Amino acid sequence: MTRRIEVLVFEGCPNVDATLARASAAAAAAGVPADIATVLVDNEDEAIRRRFLGSPTVRVDGIDVDPGAATRDDFGMQCRIYAVDGRFQGLPPDEWITAALRGDAPRTALTTSLSTGGSVDPCCTGRRG
Repeated sequence: MTRRIEVLVFEGCPNVDATLARASAAAAAAGVPADIATVLVDNEDEAIRRRFLGSPTVRVDGIDVDPGAATRDDFGMQCRIYAVDGRFQGLPPDEWITAALRGDAPRTALTTSLSTGGSVDPCCTGRRG
């Protein structure tokens, strides 16, 4: 069965290419056929409607790869950063994508993601409006 990976982004997100490459590599590592699509989120209303937690957001078959995403409601046109093992990064860990593709439980314990309206490198320069 082919899985669908969506990478939701806003125009100008500096992590699009790396996230697409990571999604492709995760599908290969999982041994799962996947269609990968980039979904451009254009405005705040669309961000709220799509439950967009920031750019980049990765979903497998419509479900965010971030284990904590279901409890969040901070939708909007913002950069998404992920706090993983005490470090910030601008894209979700390979393990989250691979686990989502395989249907496994998250492999990374005590990880969270967050969005920011401030300047946080390497994600991007902040909130978009």
